[in-house]
Amino acid sequence: MKRLSLLCLLCCLLLALTACGVNKRKAYDDSVEAFAKGLYADAADGFEKAGDYLNAPTYAAYSRGLTLFDEGQYIAAEPYFAKVRDFMYGETRYQYCHGCVLESEGSHQEAADVFLALGDYENAKTLYYYNIARCEESSGDYENALYDYEQAGDYSDAPQRLDLLRTQVYDNAVLLKVEGDYEQALTLFGMLGSYYDSPEQALECKQHFRDQQYAEAEQLYASGDVEGAYQLFLSLAGYSDAATRADEIGLELGIEPTVIE
Repeated sequence: MKRLSLLCLLCCLLLALTACGVNKRKAYDDSVEAFAKGLYADAADGFEKAGDYLNAPTYAAYSRGLTLFDEGQYIAAEPYFAKVRDFMYGETRYQYCHGCVLESEGSHQEAADVFLALGDYENAKTLYYYNIARCEESSGDYENALYDYEQAGDYSDAPQRLDLLRTQVYDNAVLLKVEGDYEQALTLFGMLGSYYDSPEQALECKQHFRDQQYAEAEQLYASGDVEGAYQLFLSLAGYSDAATRADEIGLELGIEPTVIE
């Protein structure tokens, strides 16, 4: 009787193990079919039920990552792709998600490097422009920041940051103009392109700046710096009679005229 009981118990265990194996295999096979159809959430659930059957853990992590990736939950997807970087397109998807993690942490230079390396993958170029613009804005490189925020389009808060930066640069340019620093104001208005009345402001600054340079050239000449006056008048060719003044002073220096009256 005792021996018979043990045999019955062993049979039950074998049947249970067999059933468990059959269930894992079925879950695995069904998940492979779901994966092939692009039903990644269903596939992930099935592969997780299949436990350690064949390469179910790898497929489970990859499928779960794809599910989150397709939902735009890149930060949540990163740890899943980190497990399967050598599987299918795991490495590329991991890098993209990792870039999103870096961005969320404020590591914009590192994020920019990651997205730049991804080339044309997904919208990596857009994310590169956004993150590099954040770096440029922080470092005071406003000219490049303005351009790169434009390239980032409507990603994240790029439009708001672009508008705010334009306003700040414009206000600073106006202040510099009022203070008489026409050269620097001209540079800033030039950065802004067609923003508001920047082209008109730039022309005014250019005129004032040339007035200043012309007066400076005359001062140099009066102080005896004939060579300096000549070079400055020469750089102003096309403004007022600067070309004529350059020729007049050039004759004193033994230089042939650059224009014929």
